[in-house]
Amino acid sequence: MSKLRLLSKQHSKTMSALILLFPMMLLVSCGATKEKLIPVQPVPLPPHLTADCEQPDIPEKMDWKDMPQLLVDAMNSIAKCNLDKKAIREIEAERAR
Repeated sequence: MSKLRLLSKQHSKTMSALILLFPMMLLVSCGATKEKLIPVQPVPLPPHLTADCEQPDIPEKMDWKDMPQLLVDAMNSIAKCNLDKKAIREIEAERAR
């Protein structure tokens, strides 16, 4: 009976050593892996987002009654430019992820 216990203890020590050795071998084998970075070309922005903003035409002869319409045209142009800039910011935020 004592020989059986002795063999059982030796067997359990051997198994413990193998169990500890196996994960260490996995860690060492992954250490030699080389990373290769591949450059990726960014997607260009759509041309309509980078186009110049429209400016309202200012007539040579202008009265005070024409000022409200000129102001409305200018504000619409600014609003459209702000939407384009917002779209560019969203695209850049998506690229950063």
